[in-house]
Amino acid sequence: MKDKIFRPELLAPAGNLETAVAAFNAGADAVYLGLGKFNARNRAQNFKREELERLLEFAHNHNRKVYVTLNTLIAESELPELFSALAELSKLPVDAVIVQDLGVLFLLRRYFPHITVHASTQMNVHNSCGVKALELLGVKRVILERQITGEELSSIASRSNVELEVFVHGSLCISLSGRCLLSHYSEDASGNRGMCRQLCRRSYRSAENQELSGLLSPRDLQLIEQLPLLSKLKIASLKIEGRLRGPDYVVPVVKAYRQALDALPERSAEAVNAIKRTLSRPAGQGAWKGFDQLLYPQAQTVFGRRVGEIKASGRNGLTVQLCDRIHLGDKLRIVSMSNTSLAGFELTEIFFKGSPVSAANAPAVVTIPGSYPETACGETLYKIGENGYDYRRQAAALPAMHQTVLLDILLDGEGLHITAPELPEFEFHSESFPAAERCAVTAEDLQSVFTTVHNQWRGRINKLSIDGRWFCAKSVLKTIKRELFNGLIPYLQQAQKRDRASEAMLLWHRDYKKLLPAAEQTVPEEDLALPGFIAEGDLPLWRKEIRNVFNSGGRCFSVGSIGGVILLKEALKSAFKDVYIIGRYPLPAANSQAVRLLKYMGVKAIESWVELPAAEREKLLQRSTLAVLPPPENCELLATRAPLKFKQLLDRRNTAYQVRYDRREKLYKLFAPEGVSAAEKFLNDENF
Repeated sequence: MKDKIFRPELLAPAGNLETAVAAFNAGADAVYLGLGKFNARNRAQNFKREELERLLEFAHNHNRKVYVTLNTLIAESELPELFSALAELSKLPVDAVIVQDLGVLFLLRRYFPHITVHASTQMNVHNSCGVKALELLGVKRVILERQITGEELSSIASRSNVELEVFVHGSLCISLSGRCLLSHYSEDASGNRGMCRQLCRRSYRSAENQELSGLLSPRDLQLIEQLPLLSKLKIASLKIEGRLRGPDYVVPVVKAYRQALDALPERSAEAVNAIKRTLSRPAGQGAWKGFDQLLYPQAQTVFGRRVGEIKASGRNGLTVQLCDRIHLGDKLRIVSMSNTSLAGFELTEIFFKGSPVSAANAPAVVTIPGSYPETACGETLYKIGENGYDYRRQAAALPAMHQTVLLDILLDGEGLHITAPELPEFEFHSESFPAAERCAVTAEDLQSVFTTVHNQWRGRINKLSIDGRWFCAKSVLKTIKRELFNGLIPYLQQAQKRDRASEAMLLWHRDYKKLLPAAEQTVPEEDLALPGFIAEGDLPLWRKEIRNVFNSGGRCFSVGSIGGVILLKEALKSAFKDVYIIGRYPLPAANSQAVRLLKYMGVKAIESWVELPAAEREKLLQRSTLAVLPPPENCELLATRAPLKFKQLLDRRNTAYQVRYDRREKLYKLFAPEGVSAAEKFLNDENF
């Protein structure tokens, strides 16, 4: 019975090659990473192409997967550079590309249909209508919004025909994904462009409480105890956040979740205890059971675990009363009682009772030599990184990548039938196999044989199915593989000469030159606005409202998400063709390719993305095939389901942000100071 348990994929972050190797060694089934520009963690080290190639070879040798993130919004002027990046990526056997921008999704499905697409959590998909929209657009997997409850997830999963991925561990954002503009507004660094300055982690005060604290700071996420239920829901992938973190964080976290997954359907108390000792902020279950516990107002500005109290700071260094273990090579940070960081350092010396030691544990009093702030006395010492997680040598030794070919394999009563999706003219058929009473050929057998290297080529399984039970010795399968590749190589060499990426580039440039701005048109006044966020449980109410408005003569609807288009289709059915749809914030329309996709879905007019500066908005107008409306003037800087129990929020510069509750979306929203237009500020800002 245990073999029939559904075990989700364990997906780990990789900010660099060393961390990726560490994650795989710790038990991750897949990693996700950024490749240079256009990913939501520009502050991470990210990957060069040669590093990605070597990681792909390593991963596929061990039956693991690699997903590449292209999950930022793209400006019109960046489209040629983006398309070149997609063309180069199309030549590599990446297992999927994770996208936020609707324009990137359009380009992948239109010009590179062989690339598997996953929808980023930055798309803010939070209900079954959003999932359905992406399914119809050819997305294989949807990474859901992090602020949905366990009950909502269960309902969405029961209605989904595509893979679902959820975050289970790591830092959370206070805002709904893709809807935070605070970093861009305050510091000209857009979170939708991978440059978030994490302003939610800073200290604020409210009109009700003048003491500075972490009023917007969320707890970290830990759902390790919910793995049995996630398995029952058949959630395809469980994601660990942390592309800015290193092996010392990724390894123990991945090991704990690997242990918990392998223990299913039981809960692993040992894994739960292990995860509680990882270096993180105070943790909770996020929105799983509701939203009251999302925030942790006593802000902790650093990751880590408290290891001691500083009793003295002077010429001899720090005298520390330990409450946890420290070891040479650990990374430590001094944190004040007001949760500000005073100093960070690597531990190179420890003295206990006057003698040097390599490690010390509670309740020892130790001396740490060095020069530290005198104000450190009385403050807390945190461990923010542990030694013993050095994978640099193994990462440097990874071999170069072999070229791959996609294979579709069917085994039935007539033998093996093998085709190559990228080589439609090629077919291979073996002789039939005898029926097997025992020791029948398995999918794992075929996978292991046909993905080994042959003359610098490696098979990569696209589809694999077995109809019946058939016997074939492993040695015979290997002979068949050699025959297959001997027949394949001439086709592969011819395909290399054609260079599909260059063909796609020429096709796109031809199509792009044909894009003309939409003729001026009068956009009708909307009869009903469907908000950007509609909780799963509220979908029936909105379907009823749509029908009521339509039956009363309303024909113009606005939508704040692509899920809103599907909601209109479900509510109106055949009458859907009679409505006029406007795409409004937070539906992101930042470039002409996103407009092409929205037009395909039936949208007639769009608001340009609020963060676009004037020059980029003008470029969008020149290529948009839909009418373009200005963005909303009074746009929130963030939106959250976490209860914000104050009306005004003041930062250290006394900037007074306004807090309001939106009853239509059932969200708390943070707005710019009164009299200041966020849209106007973004228009004049060239830093997008």
